Amino acid sequence: METRVIACLHADISGFCRLINDDVESTVRTLIAYRAMMIAMVIEHDGRVVDTAGDSFLAEFPSVSRAVACAMRIQRELEHHNAALPESRRLEFRVGIDLGNVVVDGERIYGDCVNIAARVQQSARPGSVHVAGAAFDQLAGSRSVQFEYLGECRVKNIDKPQRVYRVE
Repeated sequence: METRVIACLHADISGFCRLINDDVESTVRTLIAYRAMMIAMVIEHDGRVVDTAGDSFLAEFPSVSRAVACAMRIQRELEHHNAALPESRRLEFRVGIDLGNVVVDGERIYGDCVNIAARVQQSARPGSVHVAGAAFDQLAGSRSVQFEYLGECRVKNIDKPQRVYRVE
């Protein structure tokens, strides 16, 4: 098995169960269209889509700057497309990003950064991007994006509290 350092982007839809319960066919059609856009954007930013189970989306990038740029573009595009939908039918993603070592097993990746990106994502508001401390530190000195420090957060099943930043 190979080990490498990656920037991990994890996205998940806020309120997905309610959306499915209200109108499964419309929700799935919108999800399929949004996922296709997201996949294209990941590829444009030199990333690789790792998994798209249910309403979650996992991608890896060679750098944090590419992951953040992709996340920001995804959120802008989804905001534009959601504006055409009734508020109750909008699919709004929360995004989390972290940096770290992963073990690669075929197409799958495993590691703390995968889990931390997923947990940091859970703390984000719909339509926003949260970045864990390790990923934020990688951007030191080259930040073309503004961040708001949200403090240290305890995340499920991770011993060490994580510094979390919101992309503004």
